[in-house]
Formats: sequence, structure tokens, C-alpha cells
Amino acid sequence: MDSEVAMQTEARAVPRSLALGTRIARELAPHEVFLLSMAALFSLIALVAAARVTEWPQVLLRMAIASSLILIVNFWSSSPAIKRSINPWPRRVRLLYLFPLIPIFFKTAEYISYPIHGRNFDNLFIAADRLMFGLNPTYWLYQHIPAWPALTEYLMICYSLFYFLPLAVAVELYRRARKEESLPFHTFDWAETNSTGRLEPVKQAVFIIVYGFLLSYLSYLLLPSIGPRFTLHNFFDLPKELPGLWLTEPLRQLLDRGENIIPGMTLAEILHKVTRDAFPSGHADITLLTILVAFRFKAKVRWYVTIIGLSLIFSTVYLRYHYVIDLVGGALLAIFTLYTWPWVYQKMVEIKARFS
Repeated sequence: MDSEVAMQTEARAVPRSLALGTRIARELAPHEVFLLSMAALFSLIALVAAARVTEWPQVLLRMAIASSLILIVNFWSSSPAIKRSINPWPRRVRLLYLFPLIPIFFKTAEYISYPIHGRNFDNLFIAADRLMFGLNPTYWLYQHIPAWPALTEYLMICYSLFYFLPLAVAVELYRRARKEESLPFHTFDWAETNSTGRLEPVKQAVFIIVYGFLLSYLSYLLLPSIGPRFTLHNFFDLPKELPGLWLTEPLRQLLDRGENIIPGMTLAEILHKVTRDAFPSGHADITLLTILVAFRFKAKVRWYVTIIGLSLIFSTVYLRYHYVIDLVGGALLAIFTLYTWPWVYQKMVEIKARFS
């Protein structure tokens, strides 16, 4: 058995004599090829629209940083010593480094979305909500649901767990694969696209989630908007109208900082700096994808993810981050993602094959 494992490991090892580009290309996983493709697309859009996208050097810099991080991780992973190692941490890094990598794309989209159009499209989404309901849903919620601090606290915590829900599902699938796979787990190769058994759900889940994240960021470029907390409500009245207990205000300020809102800024400064990411709702899109992935692969955390996830989706309107039409757009984007990911996955495999 030991000799068989050694042979399999050696077969996966990439000879040092291979060209550097080929060595890295062989190591890339399909979701990493997609990330590199999106980095190139964001850069191209910024250059083509450079007359309007005045921060195009920032776009190129951030996409260069993201691409370099992907290539460095794969260069490290492709070394024969890492390939032969029984230490599981190189495989864990290939999963966990995505957590800080994905937000780089989110923060890059904000340099492109508003400058391309030069305007927000909130009036369009307000009209859509009124057409569906005959009123503004955030007004109705404020008038008919008591602003209980405990409820606001719970919903703010759920809203803040947005990035952690997909990570929780991916980590569980990863741990389950390591525990139950018949082969020693150090043979797990992220770049292998024909794997079977309990390793495959990890790769499919990661690709679906990464694909969903990047599609939502790309869609922000179409109809930039800032959300009802600015257009339908007084932003500075949020702490008074939706008070929490202990964590609501610190979490609210932390999330505001993530969207370029710093305490002490005037409303005019906020409206100039804030991220245009209301439509479609990435929170609804990725949370729905995470719930469906959790059930598809029978993750043990699926019911916890569902309860927190549905609360999270409701919180986007209750906390005034989104219009209801944003949730509809997010749901449609999630459906599109689920129907198209196998085709895109295969295309990424084909692109990788050309360079390796």
C-alpha cells in the first residue's frame, strides 16, 4: 500500500525541469483559472473605459496583486517537496487563501461600476418595489415590525456572517473528505479534474461559490446603486430607528468601513465614496447558492446554514441595505450560476490545458 501511494504521489509531482509557466498552469484548479480570467476581464474593462474609470491604475494594481497571489500559491504547491509531503496544510492553504482573496475583486469592482455610468439607478429599483408591492417595503417593515433591539442584534449578526457561511460549508466538506476518503489525504490534488469519491464535492462546491461571487461582482457594473438606507431613509438615523444590543453598532460600523464609510464623514462625502453594490444582492445570491450546495452535498451544517441564511436574506431589507428587487435579482443570478457552472467549469479546464 505504501509503495502504491508513493507511486501515485510521484505521478502527481511536477518535474523541476518543466518551464515555470507550465509547472504553475498544471497546478491551477478550475476556480483559480476563473479568478485569473476575471482579473484579466476587470483589467480590460478598466483600460477600455479609462477615460471614465480614472482609477484604472488601482484596478490594474489590485488585479495584479490577486493574480500574483494565485500564481505564488500554485508555484509553492507545485514543488516536489510539497507534493510528497503528508502535511495537510498545503491543501488547506489552497482552500483558506480564497477567503481574503475574493474581497479584492469586490473592492476592485467599485472603481469601475459608478464611473462607467456616472449615475446611480436606485430610482429604477424603488419603482420596481412600488410596482410589486404598491409601497416601499423598508417603510412597511419599520411601521409594522417593532424595532426590538434583540431582533436587530440577531439580524445584524446574521448579515455579518455572509462570508463565513460558504466557508463553513467548504471546510466541512473538506474535513469530511479527509476523514472518509479511502486514500491518504495528502494525495488530494486541487488541480485534478477527474477525481471521484468524496473529494469531488469539495472541488465542485468551491468552484460554484467562487463562480457565484465573481458573477455578482461583475453584475454590479451593470446598474450601480446604493440602497434604501441612503435613498429612502436618513442614513444617520439608523442607530436610533434600528437599535441593537451590544454588537449591532460595532458590526454596523465595521461593515460601513468595508464600504468606504468612515465615522465623521458628511452625507455628501459618503454618497461620493460608498460602494455601489445594491443590485443584484450578492448576499441573496451567494447565500442561496451556499444553502443549495450544503443540501446537494448533504453537509451536516446545512440546517444551521439554512436558518442563518434565510435570516440573512430577510435582514438585507430589514436593515435597509437592499430593495426587494435586489433579492429577486440575486435569486435569478443564483439560478443562472447553478445552470451554467458545469459548462464554465469545463471551459476553465480547457483553458488550463492550453497552457499546460
